Amino acid sequence: MKYRKEDLERLHEVLYEILGEIVRICNKHNIPYFIQGGSAIGAFYNRAIVPWDDDIDVGMLRRDYDRFLEVAPSELQSQYFLEWFGSEPNTPFYFAKVKKNDTLFVEEMFRDMDIHHGIFVDIFPYDEIPNGALCEKIHRARAKFWINCFMGKQLWLWGHCGKCQIDTPLPKSWISCIAIRLVTLLASRGWIYRKMNRVLGAYNGRGCERVNIVRMPRDQIRRQCIERSVECEFGPLRVMLPDDVESYLRHHYPNLRPVLPESEQINHAPYRLSFDTKSDTK
Repeated sequence: MKYRKEDLERLHEVLYEILGEIVRICNKHNIPYFIQGGSAIGAFYNRAIVPWDDDIDVGMLRRDYDRFLEVAPSELQSQYFLEWFGSEPNTPFYFAKVKKNDTLFVEEMFRDMDIHHGIFVDIFPYDEIPNGALCEKIHRARAKFWINCFMGKQLWLWGHCGKCQIDTPLPKSWISCIAIRLVTLLASRGWIYRKMNRVLGAYNGRGCERVNIVRMPRDQIRRQCIERSVECEFGPLRVMLPDDVESYLRHHYPNLRPVLPESEQINHAPYRLSFDTKSDTK
């Protein structure tokens, strides 16, 4: 679907609402966090969500992420749901999402999955990555493999070794598909989840200079910039942003600029969107 202007504006309101709940919990429990990715672009240039964007991304160092997963279930107000493997065994995501109940943001790829499909804010765990280029490359390759195994156990995304469950198969070689298929046949999803997180966090506590979402090479930040996060305006909220955010953004987005041509204004327009499913059924 394509957004109507009024729907995108209303979606932004809901996203701020969800983020506000996350920030409330983090502030109450002294859990450090920061907004990242496209959300950080919005904070840097607009002090708000980028006008055409339709999501908010939050990052936390692994120890803080684990702490959030621990306290959030009992702290979230009743209109919200924390989705991660521990609360939603069918989730295809290796990271967490806070979703608003009685809403829908059904992503095309996951439209047939039996999961909570509410409007959401993503929360990504950031892990240390090794300083050496070769070690970093190996670490990323291992992390990506185990993330694929975790997803593949629930949803087959590729054209080999099984029926692809999405409209357009993702590119993956026969050899890679065979390896993923073997793991998904031999191991439980819980075992794969634990193994994946051990691999993702293999360098935590080693004093590495950088952290990032391990499977995304460009999305990396110097650890000290997170430890020195600064408060900034973001729509109706005050949130934390990494120090020296422009350096982080220019590494992640080499063509960073305040205004993009319409052809580059990419978002995640969903298969189905609803702001109140109770009203939809009346």
